[in-house]
Formats: sequence, C-alpha cells, structure tokens
Amino acid sequence: MKILPKGANAPLTNAGAVRVELRWPAGRGVLDAVCLAVTGDGRVPDDAWFLFYNQPQAPDGVIQLSAFAVGQTDCLLHLDRLPASIEKCVFAATLESGSFRELIGATLTATPQTGEAVGFTLTEAADEQALIFAEIYRHATGWKFRAIGQGFRGGLQPLAEHFGVEVSHEAPDASPTPPESRPPPAIPAPTPEPAPERGSVEPASPSPAPPADSSRARRSRGFPFKTLAALVILLGGGAGALWVFYPELLDDPGQLFKDSRDFVARLPAVYQPVTCAWTDAEVFERYHALGESYVKILQRVDRGNQRLASLRLALGKADAQCPASFLDDSRQEIDQLEKLPVSQWIGEATQLNSCAGLMIKKIESALNEETRPIVIQRLVHEADRARNLESDLTNISRDLAYLSNKTGRLIDGFKENLDACP
Repeated sequence: MKILPKGANAPLTNAGAVRVELRWPAGRGVLDAVCLAVTGDGRVPDDAWFLFYNQPQAPDGVIQLSAFAVGQTDCLLHLDRLPASIEKCVFAATLESGSFRELIGATLTATPQTGEAVGFTLTEAADEQALIFAEIYRHATGWKFRAIGQGFRGGLQPLAEHFGVEVSHEAPDASPTPPESRPPPAIPAPTPEPAPERGSVEPASPSPAPPADSSRARRSRGFPFKTLAALVILLGGGAGALWVFYPELLDDPGQLFKDSRDFVARLPAVYQPVTCAWTDAEVFERYHALGESYVKILQRVDRGNQRLASLRLALGKADAQCPASFLDDSRQEIDQLEKLPVSQWIGEATQLNSCAGLMIKKIESALNEETRPIVIQRLVHEADRARNLESDLTNISRDLAYLSNKTGRLIDGFKENLDACP
C-alpha cells in the first residue's frame, strides 16, 4: 500500500468498486465518519448525498457506510454507478469531544478492485473537531486519490456547510452507536385516543386566534414608534461624538466622503477581461512545476512543525538554562520559513486557474461549432483535461492558503522560543 503525504495525489483505478477504510486508536476518541459526494461546484447536489451513521446509503446504494464500530468505519464506493454529475467523494470525520490532536495516527485507506491500495495517515492536527482525510475524484478517464488532512473547528456544522449542507441546530447527538442499539422509530397503533406512555407529552390542541384588540396587537402597533425613537437617539449620539472628537468634520462634512470619492475615481472605467499570458502547453508545464513546489513547501512546513515540537520538548527537559544551540536553531528555522515562496505560488496558482477557465471556454466554444465525430471526441477529452486542471488548481490554491497561515503560526512559535530564553 502507498501512503501519501498531505496534499499529494496518486492514481487509484479506472473502474469498479473501491473499499475505503478509516482506522484510529480505539482508546483516544469516538469518530463519526462521513462521506460527501459533491459536484463540480464543490457542493452536494442534495442532502441524500451526505452520508453519516444515520443515513448510511446514497441513492441506489452507490455509496454505503458500514462497520460502525470502535476504532473503525468502512465505506463501499461503486464508481461505475455514480452519476456523471458527481465529481468527487470526500471522506471526513467528526469528534463528539476532544480534538484531532489526540487522533494522530488515524489512517484512511482506499483499496480498489484492480490496482494498488492508497492511504493517508494523520501526522499532525490542532484543535479541530472535524477533519477531511482524503477525497477520490475524477481525473481524465479514471479516478485519483488525494490526501488532504484539512481540519475545521466547530465539528460537523462547518464541515457540512463547507459543502453546501445545512445542519439543523436541533439535530440529535451525532455520536455513533452500534447499529443494534439504534431501534427503529415506533409506529403508533391506529386506536382512538391512546393513553400516553410515561414520559411522553400529548400534543396540545391548537390555540384559538387572539382577538384583534389583544395586548400583543397593541404592542405591535407601538413598535414603529419605539424604533424611530431609538434611531433618533443613535443619530443624536453619533452627532455628539463627532462634535467632541472631530469638530472639523462639522465644518466640512464633505471630508467624510473624500476617501470614497478617491477610491471610485481610481476604479477603471472600462472592464478588463481576464487574459492568460501563456499557451495551453505552458499552462500545463507551470501547473506541474506548481505541484512539485507545493509538495516541497508542504514537506518543509511539516519538518518545521516537527522541529518546533522537538525544540519545545528539549526546552521542557532543560534544568535551568536553554539547551545548547536552542536559539540558533530557532533563528535558523525562522529565516528559512520566512523565505518560503508561498505567497508567490498562491499568485501563480490564481493566474493558472484563470488560464484554465479560459481554456475551458475556448474548448466549449469549439465544441458547439464542431460536427465531426472524431474532432468532437478529441475536444471532449481536452475539455475533461482542462476541467481536471481547474479543479486541481482550486484545491492547490486552497491548500497553499492553509500552508501560508500555518507558516505564519510556525514563525510565531519559533519567535516564542527566542522570548523564552533570556
């Protein structure tokens, strides 16, 4: 089996079923595994494609979650039966309590019917309560596996909303329990006026409508006057604050809008269409260079994270003074991390993404005008290739932004090392 680092991808299979297995140390927490089947816009088409323990099957059983047990959850994915609109399947998990910092070592593996198994092992995490482990996505005529490792604070709700799923605040506790402990909902017997069971609440009969002259109606009629009074008080308070702190603005109120007028004056009068400075072949060449650089940046940030942990450990074990070369090592890490060209590669990814969008429009325009079957087949292949390029660039841009934030946090951590030693 091939274990990928975070951010890396590898070919998985061209067809058939794939078994996805999530394993974690049983004594460290209870994971709720979820699977989201999303379309090209990165959102689930409807709630039926958001799978968790209480909804373990997608329409027609093309995705099936199973084996909800301590330390493991499985998922069977029928790639050939997925609708063409589904671009990728995202595999994630949430925690009822604690954080994924305690779940280091959790591993998600994907084993196809034909081909080599691929996996991702969680090697670092922070205080997140939800985490995307990996995704299986369409690429050309087959499917690929990408290791992600992206966390979300707040648990299930921010994870689900990231993919367009609305989570009700009144939802029941999401902790998994064995299937046999989840009884099916009871169906009441069709007898007239059954006696309520202990602990049950009888439904209340609908209340009659209040009379037109009720106190509630009188309060609603007074609402506009209270609102108007509150606005007058706020405006008066604001004018008084201006008179105390900025009296010159009352002499020349136009200064309040000076900056906004200057900003509007700087806006271009003519819309500038998106352009691409490279040919299609150059775009793919720069995309491959971007991918290689992204992996190197990811590995460097991971090394920096491990180095920070080891230095903190050495400092904690020191008796009175800082360990030898502690300050030099921290300064060296700060210098190297500050030189990482993350922001430059984010700009490159943004430009390449614009080029991919233009490439897709150009190919689709040619498709609309073409009638020859052989040429249409070639253009369809090129369109798929361009869409995959755009999807990969979107993911890389997102991950580079995450790495940029993490690099900043690492630099702050090494600066705290310097402050810890006199």
